[in-house]
Amino acid sequence: MNTNNNSELISIIVPVYNVESFLEHCITSILEQTYENFEMILVDDGSTDSSGMICDEWAKKDLRISVIHQANGGLSAARNSGLDVAKGQFICFIDSDDFVTENYVKDFVTAMDETGADFAMCDIASSRLADSEAPINERRILSAADCRQWLSNPIAREYVIMVVAWNKMYKREIFTEHRFEHGLIHEDEFMINNIIFDMDKAVFVPEKNYIYRINSESITGKDNQGDIKHLHGVDAYEDRIVKAVEHGEMEFANTTLKWALLKLAQYYKAGDEEMKRASKEMFVKLFANYKHILTSKQQIKYSLFEKAPKLFCKFFANI
Repeated sequence: MNTNNNSELISIIVPVYNVESFLEHCITSILEQTYENFEMILVDDGSTDSSGMICDEWAKKDLRISVIHQANGGLSAARNSGLDVAKGQFICFIDSDDFVTENYVKDFVTAMDETGADFAMCDIASSRLADSEAPINERRILSAADCRQWLSNPIAREYVIMVVAWNKMYKREIFTEHRFEHGLIHEDEFMINNIIFDMDKAVFVPEKNYIYRINSESITGKDNQGDIKHLHGVDAYEDRIVKAVEHGEMEFANTTLKWALLKLAQYYKAGDEEMKRASKEMFVKLFANYKHILTSKQQIKYSLFEKAPKLFCKFFANI
């Protein structure tokens, strides 16, 4: 890629659903990019507020903007619709209640050009993210094994940077066979599972070029923390365990299983009766199917949950 003349077309896919309060800021931040050769695909996923109209008005102002209107199918369906029409050799996703700095695309293009990475990812500006124990202040190339290592601790900043879809630029070839899982939340968790075993390398850009806006009304916001759909995240952990075992990455499988079981215990501890029932059922099934990849000591520890879940949570579910 030649970054000096904006030679490569970048496709920026923006799923839109009932975000009229945030959408203009998101679109404006994209239009202010210092790298100008991009197409912005706004996918109105059945919005019931003025979001769809806002998309259409912006498309009249800039020829780089196109709009898809579709019946509500969820975030995955919206992203997939954007992928189906994207023309760029490189793909970015930006959530419509967030925004980006003016160098979001340029820094990615430069990093991809100079490293040949399968995808690039930037740091994130968000008060929700824990500080890194060892901050990375320079560009870093990561192998597939390094990427899996970043997914070994879900309460670390590096985990979030690695797992989310929207702080990245991808080679379009990644999506030749892969699409986001429909009907699920935590769909990013499933997508990264498709990448981390078959990739060559990624590159981390230390600039906080993506600004994550805390939206309490989103499915991952505080107003929906008790939603039973969050168990989809544990389904993604199981998918990751299966793929790890298939590739002989037993240590990674072991670590992922431990975190999945602890997360289920946490959901049990904090949840209503429906969540307690569902998370316990999932815990018992997950433990039965994969306990063979745990050590004997670990098996004893996690078997306690089946017999005395409240006692287990008291000692181990404070994550």
